[in-house]
Amino acid sequence: MSALKKLRDAESIADVASILGFRTKALSYILYVQPDSLKYKEFDIPKKSGGVRRIAAPQSRLKLLQKRLADLLQDCLDEINGDSASDNQAKTFSQVSHGFKRKLSIRTNARKHRNRRYVFNIDLTDFFGSINFGRVRGFFIKDKRFRLNSKVATIFAQIACFKKSLPQGSPCSPVISNLIGNILDTHLVRLAARTGCTYTRYADDLTFSTNKRCFPRSIAIQSDDDNHVWIPGPELLRLVNQSGFEINPKKTRMQYHSSRQEVTGLVVNKKVNIRREYRHNVRAMAHRLFTKGSFLLPIYEKMK
Repeated sequence: MSALKKLRDAESIADVASILGFRTKALSYILYVQPDSLKYKEFDIPKKSGGVRRIAAPQSRLKLLQKRLADLLQDCLDEINGDSASDNQAKTFSQVSHGFKRKLSIRTNARKHRNRRYVFNIDLTDFFGSINFGRVRGFFIKDKRFRLNSKVATIFAQIACFKKSLPQGSPCSPVISNLIGNILDTHLVRLAARTGCTYTRYADDLTFSTNKRCFPRSIAIQSDDDNHVWIPGPELLRLVNQSGFEINPKKTRMQYHSSRQEVTGLVVNKKVNIRREYRHNVRAMAHRLFTKGSFLLPIYEKMK
C-alpha cells in the first residue's frame, strides 16, 4: 500500500502510531502527557546579519517521531509528483521550491536565475513562526492531495508544532512549510509568467529574475526617496499577504547584471559559482585547522 493511501485511510492515533513505527502508548505519552518543557531545548544562535535566531531542538524521542513524519511526507510528495507527471500544477510544485527537497539544493535554485539582466530577492518574515497550528491542521484536511481525517490532521499538527507554530529545529518543519508554501508558489508562478519573469523559492528566500528591459512594476518598484532602493510591487505584496506571509523589508534587494548577482549565496552572473571571499575564508580556516588544530567561524570569533 502506498504511503499516501495509508495516510488517507488512517482514522485514529493507533493508525498514526503504526504508520510512524511507534507504539500507541508511546505516541500518546509524547503528545498528551510529557510537558512541553521536556520536549524541547531552546537556545539562541547568532545571525550573520546581527541579532539571534531562536532554536527549539526536540528531545530524542520526539525528534525521531518528527523525522519519521518528515520522511513519510517526502515519500507522499514523491508519490504525488510521480503519479501526476502530466499535471502542470504538480510540476510547478516540484520545480519552483528548491529548499529541503530530495535532489534539489541552493545550486538548482540559483541555476534558474543565471545570466539575467535583473535579479530581485526578497525574504519572508518569521517563515516557520507564521505557520501556526491551525494552518498545519487545516492544510492536511483541505488540501486536495491529502484530504486526511480531521483526527489524523490534528495529530500531525501536535507532532509538528511547539508554542502553536512550526519551530526552527524540528526535522518536520521544513517539509511542512514547503507544503503550505506551495499556495504562495502557485500565485507567484502565475505572476512571474504574466510578467516575463522566472520565479523560485528556497525556504523563505524568494527570487524573481528577467532579461526584460524594464523590471515589472507589479513585482518591484524603485523607491520615491532613493532610486537605488527597490521595494516590493503592489501585486507581489498583495499575493504574499493573501497567502498568509509577510515580506521582510530589510532584506529586499535588486541586483543588476553589471554588478555581482547572488541567489541563495551563489553568484549567478555567468555561471553558478561561490564567492571569491568564501574560497579565501575556507582556505584560511583549513590552514588554521591543520596548523593550530582548530578554528572558529568569524561570527563566533567576535563573541570571544
